[in-house]
Amino acid sequence: MRVMPIDDFLADHEDSRTPAVVPTTSPIDGRSYDWNRIVSEGRAARAAADGGAWHIGGLALLVEKRYRSGALQRFADEIGESYGTVRRFRWVAGAYDPSARLRYAGLSFSHFQAVASLPDRLMWLQRAYRGGWSVDRLVAESRKRSTAKTASESLLRKPIESATRRLARLVNEIDPRRLPADSRRALEEAVAELAEQVETLRARLTSPARAKAGPKRTLARVR
Repeated sequence: MRVMPIDDFLADHEDSRTPAVVPTTSPIDGRSYDWNRIVSEGRAARAAADGGAWHIGGLALLVEKRYRSGALQRFADEIGESYGTVRRFRWVAGAYDPSARLRYAGLSFSHFQAVASLPDRLMWLQRAYRGGWSVDRLVAESRKRSTAKTASESLLRKPIESATRRLARLVNEIDPRRLPADSRRALEEAVAELAEQVETLRARLTSPARAKAGPKRTLARVR
């Protein structure tokens, strides 16, 4: 779509008047919107009982797509809303498609906003919808799971990263050419065992349902 300077666009349409219509979950058809209609509907949405957050967010997405930098601030000013609030409404509206809003129509905008940054946000919305959760409970449950997941990942990752650093130091310190033949053979066996264990772990991570446990052998010690 061609980007038009907002002042030029407003000059061309300053006498046009479009009645405000505030849809609920239907996507906005930008082809039928000029600046006056965008502002008119934004004002009507802001005056609505629920604050019209979804519709303001949809209009903000249209403004951002169609006009140049600075238009979103002007839109916020003209509908009487803070710029930060309009940006937040735009962010939440952009995180979901209309089907998600229809599927969980019983949830408030605040529910959607609470988990908008999560990759599994639809799963959390479904749980909140089925359980009749408040926004506070949705926030608490999603954060609790996220914290536990982060702690679990850290618990697994730290020993691997530590072993990697120790192995890197070992590689830099050892010159295989100076090792006795029996020590070199022992080292080769240990490295082969390490490679096998690493490959087993890689298989578990990439396909946890099908991966099988690797052989439980003790690594040879390198002295």
